[in-house]
Amino acid sequence: MIKNNPRITIGIPIFNGEKFIQSKLENIISQTFQDFEIIIYDNSNDKTPEICRDFMVKDQRIQYFHEKK
Repeated sequence: MIKNNPRITIGIPIFNGEKFIQSKLENIISQTFQDFEIIIYDNSNDKTPEICRDFMVKDQRIQYFHEKK
């Protein structure tokens, strides 16, 4: 969980986005403005969950929620 309240919350609903989610997250994280959190809500059945979890481990600003339905 993020300790400070970020100025911006970025919500990303996604379904089977393994082809583009990595580049999208890298683009967001590389911005000069850094006072944000990313909340990903996913119900994919491809490699999207694995990619998102890897990013979540590397960056505490990312929260990831996976639902099977």
